[in-house]
Amino acid sequence: MKKICIVIYLLFSALITFGGSMKKTVSVADIMEKARKGETLSVVFFGGSLTWGANSSNPNVTSWRGRTMQMLQKRYPQAHWTFTDAAIGGTGSTLGIFRLERDVFRRNPDLVILDFTLNDGLQGSREGFHDTANQSYEGILRACLERNVAVLPVFFASKGHTENRNIAVLKRRLQHMELFNKYQLEYADVLKLLNDDYKAGKLNTDELWPPEVFDRVHPHDAGYAAYAACFNREWERIENAPVKRPILHREALCGDTFQYFRRFDLAELNRPGWGPGFSYPVADCFDWLSSRWLDKVVTCGNAERVSVNKWKSNGNKAEPFQFKFRAEQIALMMEVIPESVPFSVSIDGEAPRSIKFREVQSSQFHFVTLGSNLDPDKIHTITVYPQQKTADRPAVMRWGSILLNSSKPVELEW
Repeated sequence: MKKICIVIYLLFSALITFGGSMKKTVSVADIMEKARKGETLSVVFFGGSLTWGANSSNPNVTSWRGRTMQMLQKRYPQAHWTFTDAAIGGTGSTLGIFRLERDVFRRNPDLVILDFTLNDGLQGSREGFHDTANQSYEGILRACLERNVAVLPVFFASKGHTENRNIAVLKRRLQHMELFNKYQLEYADVLKLLNDDYKAGKLNTDELWPPEVFDRVHPHDAGYAAYAACFNREWERIENAPVKRPILHREALCGDTFQYFRRFDLAELNRPGWGPGFSYPVADCFDWLSSRWLDKVVTCGNAERVSVNKWKSNGNKAEPFQFKFRAEQIALMMEVIPESVPFSVSIDGEAPRSIKFREVQSSQFHFVTLGSNLDPDKIHTITVYPQQKTADRPAVMRWGSILLNSSKPVELEW
């Protein structure tokens, strides 16, 4: 009889584990309770330029992020807070998922406040619900839940979104809401609150996004104050609502293209013509500062560095090179400097495709997709063709990491 009971218990446990859901995880309400008890809490702000605070007069103080840090400290003065900025302007989920281990989980967060919906494209895409942006966004949610880290997604609004008479046309927002419902996640809908206030005549958007700034996406201090006020309203709503317990389901809703994802750092790459280097500690823009996101880089080209910001040709030729990989998508994290050259890539012998980037004054972090929609069962060969430059203008390539994702295990072979 005892053995039968044990078997029944194990079968029941297996049904819970491998049925519709895997496990229940930490909720935002749990974080609030820990804060009330005065515990030590780590919060990571993970997103794009609106999380960083572009166009605010002092991003660590007058941005939404800065004001939210102040709100939490004031609301729970007995708690011991640690805050981390993990935001890169102009980037979305398809890069964010590869930054999780280094830039988020390494900080041992109790709470991740997630902002990528706007940068992923609020209008949605032609691929619909199962596009790579939604797949990578869901992958971030699942990774947080798997590690028992509370996650609070935030919807932000540009000036145009705030003034939109019908935000139901913003398909990405609706798709992400469907994800939140599936995983039973709370979220802060700053976009809707701003939109409601605007339609009620409570907001002057020209004060939030001053015309003289010539930027309809990133607000000035008054706009970030409005963001923070809406976020605070959402925080209070969550705090006073019945606890919503997140559930990690066994299967992803958007597909399994990001079931496996790996970031291969190239600092130890040992190939002819390549050498190690430090990522630049100066940049055109702080949240693109490559030394924040790349520990080291490897460099190649027909140049050698002769001073802090000067390279000269060494007479060598930047030769094409190959490597092999298995994945559905391949991308690159790299550093761009004034001497950087465009390059071309060919996958499995196809016609080379040019990889370009804008010129910079000093340096900046850069992310680019090299190939997608590849056969996950096949070993692919990629050939890189550096562009040659004249002797008076050196050619340099500075790479940080190769990023691979797939529905099946990924491999990289140099």
